[in-house]
Formats: sequence, structure tokens, C-alpha cells
Amino acid sequence: MTSIPSTMKAIVFHGPYDIRTEERPTPKIINPDDVLIKVKYSGLCGTDLHSYRGHIKGPIGTILGHEFVGTVVDIGSAITKFKVGDDIISNFSIECGECWYCKHGYSGQCDFTNTFGKIGLDGGQAEYVRVPYAESTIVKKPKSSGKNDEVDDSVYVLMADIFTTGYYGVKKIIDFLSIPAAKGIELQSFKDVHILQLGAGPVGLCGLRILKYFGFTNVVVVDNVPSRLEEAEKLGASHTINFDTSSDGIKEYISRKTGNVGFDAVLEVVGSKDAHKTAFDAVRRNGYISSIGMGHDEFPFNGLDVYLKNINISFGRCHSWSLFPESLEIFEHMKIDLTTFIDYKAKLEDSKEAFDLFDKHKVKKVVFDLTGETV
Repeated sequence: MTSIPSTMKAIVFHGPYDIRTEERPTPKIINPDDVLIKVKYSGLCGTDLHSYRGHIKGPIGTILGHEFVGTVVDIGSAITKFKVGDDIISNFSIECGECWYCKHGYSGQCDFTNTFGKIGLDGGQAEYVRVPYAESTIVKKPKSSGKNDEVDDSVYVLMADIFTTGYYGVKKIIDFLSIPAAKGIELQSFKDVHILQLGAGPVGLCGLRILKYFGFTNVVVVDNVPSRLEEAEKLGASHTINFDTSSDGIKEYISRKTGNVGFDAVLEVVGSKDAHKTAFDAVRRNGYISSIGMGHDEFPFNGLDVYLKNINISFGRCHSWSLFPESLEIFEHMKIDLTTFIDYKAKLEDSKEAFDLFDKHKVKKVVFDLTGETV
């Protein structure tokens, strides 16, 4: 292996709309369960925009980025599952693997969890990144099978967060629909179910592709970015609605296709107050809202509203580590369909332009390429 340099390039948060590519000390192994990763590809995620836009407090002075893949270049003394030279995919957050939540499938609530690129944990938009709790945070990249492998490893950036998050949102819907009391009648297949999906960014498009994988045919996707809606149509959305140009589109669909009953389930991927209100209004009584968007506003409904409509709601952070094995297995089947998501590769030095383009919806998915192949 090449020797590890003492300094590296990294993208650092300094305040709303103020991110800079800087020279930083290369991280080192601190704890026995650490590994050091040389990053190959690192993604720019929609959740990065919450702090970038100033909607939530940002991690000033922290290296950004929670989606990355790379190669192990150093390991702590307690590491047994990885060796130097292994190509890996990282989960977007760290988990201890030993607390009650980790052991019971709720790794998103691990007692020691933190997200890469947040306060207290430098992220992967850098040449190197230290991974704590490595054996319950990273996985080896699957070996090439010859099938669906005519793509480069940048596609695995999607697995670091957005694909598993999309899978989490869909899985909650499937689990709910599998409960007899929730269905009311025997559900023969998902072809009869009406799904409303709010948001068609990268997470939403992953969610849509997963819904189609499980056999849902009536999936209505709502967004206001034409290119996203076009991509949703390509991935199998039965109907798309641009909420900027069709304010009554959802009501019309409910009237025409559901007999004014409403949607059986809503996959809410945005996290905004307006999206929560739309989800609540559109879902049928006794229906289900699976919200995976990162919200930071008060809810536009109250406890009595939910009580009277018998709404079943699940909010929250994806239990990514717990779901990683099963979502990765599905990802391997469809990763070639997702390569078009990554439409802008940049160098670390291009951070300001990359964030600006992503913030203004001029590109679908940004990946920082550290392999030296990006011109």
C-alpha cells in the first residue's frame, strides 16, 4: 500500500452557503475498533442541504459527507473482519453493535450513534476518513458476479444512505399492509394498493424503484422538478404530478382512481410541513404514512386529527445498519438501473460549485470522485 500522507484535502462546513475545500491533517487510528479508509467516491446528500441552507444548526469546522466507499488502509488492534486492501461500503452512521437497540434491529437509535459529517464526527468528503465501530459500520463491497457489473463503484455511494433509507420507507409500508387488521380485506397482491410518494429526489427515486421491485403498480409520484418527474416515469411511476402546475392533481386522482377513499399508504420523502399536510390529507382513513424525510417543523395536524382519522404514522431515522444486508441484496439486482442517478461527478476542489448546483436542483446526484479519473 502507498504510504499515508500527513495532510489531505477535505470539504469543511463554515456556515450556511459557506463550504470550503481545505487542507486538513489526515486522520489516524485512535481506538482499537477503528479503521482508516482511503475514499474513492463520496456523495452529496439531500440531508446535507438542511445545514447548508441554514434550516438546522450546521457542524461548523467539521468535514462533511456521510456517503462514501473506499479502501481500508489501516486498522485498529481489535479489528478481525477487515484487512488492509479491502474495498468497503460505509453505512452513513456509526453504531456500536452491542447496545439494546443495535441487537434488536433499531440501529438508528444506537446509544453511541452519530452521523458522519455531523458535530463530533468528521465525514467522508475527504481523501481519508476514520471509521469508529468499524465492524458494525462498514461492509465489504460485493465481489463482481459478472451480472450488472458494467458500472464503476460510484454506484455504491447510493447504498451508503439513500437506497437503504428508501428501502426502510417501503419496508414499513409492506409490514403494515401485511397486518390483517390493517388491510380489512384479504390482500392478494400489491397491485390493488394505491401509493402516494411525495418527493422524487435521489431517496425518492430509490424508494420508487423498490416499490416497483415488490410489485406495487399504482404509485403516484409528486414533485416540482420536471427532470425528477421524468426519471420517476422511466422507473415505473403510474402517474406523476407537478405540484407547481397542478394544485388539484392529488384530489383529482383520489376522486377518479380510489372512489374518494384516498391512498392506502403515503411514502413521504421530503420532511417539510407542506409534505406532512399533503400526506395527512391524502391518506385514507386507517391508512399509513411512512415518513423518511428529515423534518424540522411543527406538524400541521394535532393528536385529535390523527385520532379521528385513525392514521398510522411512522417517522424517523433509518435503521440502516440493521437493514444493510437485506437492502444490499436487493440493490445488487437493480444497481444498473440506478446509475443514471449520478449525473455529476466532481473533484473535492469543486465543492462550492457542486453544492450550488445540487442546491438549485440543476443536477440529480453529486458524487465526488477521488480516483483521479474525473477530468
